[in-house]
Amino acid sequence: MEKHYRKAFYFGFLQFVYMCYYWGGLIYFPYFFKQSGVSDARIGLLISLISLTILALVVPIGIMLDRISPKYFFLIGALVGAAFPLLFLFKNIPKFFELYILIFGVAVALLQIAISALFLKEMGEDSRGGQSAIFSIGDIMGAGIGSELGGLCLKHFGLDGLFWMMLGFAGLLLMVGLALPKVRGIAFHISEYKEDLKHPLSWILIFIVLMVASHAGFEYAGYTLLQTEVIGLNTAQVGRLFLYISISMSIVTYLVGELNDRIKKQVLLCGIALVISGIFQAASGYAHGFNDFLILRILHTTGDSTFFLLIYVMASLAFTRKRAGGSWALIAMVRNAGIFLFANLGGIINQNYGFPQGFLVSGIILVLAGAFVLVWLRPKFQHQSDVGS
Repeated sequence: MEKHYRKAFYFGFLQFVYMCYYWGGLIYFPYFFKQSGVSDARIGLLISLISLTILALVVPIGIMLDRISPKYFFLIGALVGAAFPLLFLFKNIPKFFELYILIFGVAVALLQIAISALFLKEMGEDSRGGQSAIFSIGDIMGAGIGSELGGLCLKHFGLDGLFWMMLGFAGLLLMVGLALPKVRGIAFHISEYKEDLKHPLSWILIFIVLMVASHAGFEYAGYTLLQTEVIGLNTAQVGRLFLYISISMSIVTYLVGELNDRIKKQVLLCGIALVISGIFQAASGYAHGFNDFLILRILHTTGDSTFFLLIYVMASLAFTRKRAGGSWALIAMVRNAGIFLFANLGGIINQNYGFPQGFLVSGIILVLAGAFVLVWLRPKFQHQSDVGS
């Protein structure tokens, strides 16, 4: 068990660095585009292109990951990730923003799938909740510290500072990724992936991931602009707020990991988490000031922390280890399809009705999804498996 926890800490640190790069930049992209004179609707389109690019790439990448060591894909992703900020630093042309974003999407697809697939392939059979908690905390704290550093770079060094920060984290990813294990690929027929879809948790997992993606899409299109244009925060406060939120999310993630290893009721917990997340997502759009928004987001992310952790646990239970790359790619495809759809919807709502209304719609979707999981999905699948009941 100690060996598996050591691996979990390594993958957690790798995920931490990746999220510093990814979220530390992504959260400020809408602000950057707004400063460049881009409309709210185009901002939604630009952000959604990231998910569209990942959507097109994840399945072929995932299938290849099961046959070739994911380490090589990760290292290529780190190199492409380093090329992205260089484009903004030395060739910042507004009409090429869509092309720049496509390059970012390629880097994210390679890095995201490689890390998650390797983690699932290396996860031990016992204490899945504890191992997933370590990995998820790396994810959460990377987002928090990355957003804090991004806000400070914007405040003190301007927009160029943000992209130099991303370049630094891409270089760190490359160095840390050299220690990734070379997991040997296994040849098997592509039709075997359908076996994972026969597990009673698979379709529940797919639905939950799609609903989680819906609120991510809305947030990607309007989260920073809600804070800066409606609530009146500056970019440094945006980063600081997310850092505080990430600390609270890490605590909740640890507690949920321990709870999962004791009661093993992933579907029930996910349904409750979706309802909690949705209620406070809807309320977040109507916050007044830093402290009010912070409290609402901490309550909202209590739900987020729960289902983010349990998604990894359910994936490890539903997917066979040798097929983890392709099977997780299916989850990533669903997630990014949802983000693409709802980021565009969010951009349209934000432009025509305002950012608070976008968050209200997003929250209502989550509450309805949570009720659907609790009332229909959980009882329907309870008789098929003790896991997830």
